[in-house]
Amino acid sequence: MDEIDRLTQELLQAIKNSSIYRVYREKEDQLSNDRELFERVNRFRGNNFYMQQNGDDLIRIAQQVAQESKELRRISKVNAYLDAELDFCRMMQKICATLTEGIDFAAPDL
Repeated sequence: MDEIDRLTQELLQAIKNSSIYRVYREKEDQLSNDRELFERVNRFRGNNFYMQQNGDDLIRIAQQVAQESKELRRISKVNAYLDAELDFCRMMQKICATLTEGIDFAAPDL
């Protein structure tokens, strides 16, 4: 397990050193300087995440998220932040998928 812990820490450091993560953090720092806008973006992100995870009242939430996205994406620093966040999330998904696909583990169907 020591080798797995060590390599996990190396992977963590590699992610933190990646240009994708550094750009994401830079855009987050820039956006957080405007507290009100940052809170609005975080509410939007929360609603977007909720919509992806839950089917309850999906149409209403989808319409609300779409409208908020349209409004927020007009603000260049919000647009840059959300693009950087998407790049970071895609990188993390790729890492998780590679790890999951690379291990022979029979997970039950849900």
